[in-house]
Amino acid sequence: MKRLINILALLVLVISCTEKLEIDPTSYDDMDKALSTPEGLVSLKNSCYANARHVYGQYYYHFAEMLADTGEITFLGTFEELHDLSNKSLVNTFSWGEDAWRYAYRTINGCNLILENLSIVDDQETKLQLEGDARFLRAIMYFDLVRYFSLPYGDGAMGNPAVPLIEQGVTKFSQVTYPSRSTVQQIFDFAEQDLLKAVNLLPEEENFFASRYAAYAMLSRFYLTTGDYAKAAAMADTVISSGLFSLIEFPLQAFNQKANTKEDIMSWQQTELDNEGQSNGGMTAFYASTEEVGRSEMVISESFINSVYAPGDLRGVVQSDVFSSGDINSLFYVGFGQRARGIYSAKWLRYNTNLTFIRLAEMYLTRAEANQELLDNGGSLIGSNTPTRDIAIIRDRAGIDTTGIQPVNLEDIRFERYKELIFEGHRLPDYKRWKKNVGDIPWNSTRLIIPLPKKETDTNPNL
Repeated sequence: MKRLINILALLVLVISCTEKLEIDPTSYDDMDKALSTPEGLVSLKNSCYANARHVYGQYYYHFAEMLADTGEITFLGTFEELHDLSNKSLVNTFSWGEDAWRYAYRTINGCNLILENLSIVDDQETKLQLEGDARFLRAIMYFDLVRYFSLPYGDGAMGNPAVPLIEQGVTKFSQVTYPSRSTVQQIFDFAEQDLLKAVNLLPEEENFFASRYAAYAMLSRFYLTTGDYAKAAAMADTVISSGLFSLIEFPLQAFNQKANTKEDIMSWQQTELDNEGQSNGGMTAFYASTEEVGRSEMVISESFINSVYAPGDLRGVVQSDVFSSGDINSLFYVGFGQRARGIYSAKWLRYNTNLTFIRLAEMYLTRAEANQELLDNGGSLIGSNTPTRDIAIIRDRAGIDTTGIQPVNLEDIRFERYKELIFEGHRLPDYKRWKKNVGDIPWNSTRLIIPLPKKETDTNPNL
């Protein structure tokens, strides 16, 4: 735990403070100085967002897609970590698990330090947004630490140990503690309260960091995971009915953008120099096969595409005879990059564009699923649309004629979610809450959990 809570706490301050404060925080006094100015806290917030983006773009998206994969992807690369994920054969020395854990707790530590030092900020607007950002990021870090490193919520595991709950920031080795693992319920309760507070702190409109509606959207994910369908539908409905977002015209336009689209509730911001996946990391490096970027290693199954997407569904069109990434206009294309060996997903075409995180299509699917669960169990509809109407909206955008659409059931909605959100980091959490096995692997198997890192359990006997 010393490695996690101290060394990385020092790193987060070095990364975040040197440029904007023109100091070199290599001593404890320098770090205290960095935490004593509003500018230092804002810079630390920026670093927390960068670290959180790294957790998702470099690790969690891969965890979700490869651990849940049953043949949609054939990985033809050399990275041992991706082979381990594909084979569902993880051990406690799995390096990507160690890195994801480290960066998640680095983010949490930075958020804790911000929250502990808010009293130095006089400008009320800045103070509120700093607190909102810190609570939002801390909440999603804890939420997904549980979803990837613990047994699924729905497995009667609420009293089971999850991950350590750390609420105090650390800047000195003398502050090191060796906490035990809190329960799933304790971590989820903590994350929920942070998100509920963030809703009232974050700005209504924000195109770079999290907004109030990003917090509502994350609450919809949270409540869908916990099976509180009334709240899940209500949170998704709040986002949809805000009028601030709308589905973009064509499916591919929701991806590979350098600025948020009207469909983005939140995306992880990237630049040419500050990005995931320029060389051998992130999603684009493995999923793309173009003249510009990509190792051509995540080959998408043609039989999967043909069996899942009906004729006329724009989400299932495979574009061939294309030799420039600028000419790709479909969600699948025949690769033409170095070592191209088949079909590739165009959701990850460029490394220097924003990483899709929460988009409006997910909210329609969440509201539909949560409402269908409510209706199937004698509850009442939340929002103005039936589940059938919400699914029709998603299908309309995909070019499917929904005239005379028949009422959908829960399996229809789940299948639509699978088709719409595949390769975006939703599959494993969805399968676990649906209690859907991954091939012959039970949905609650430890093979679908990232092991606690050996470096941490060796250092901290309380884990």
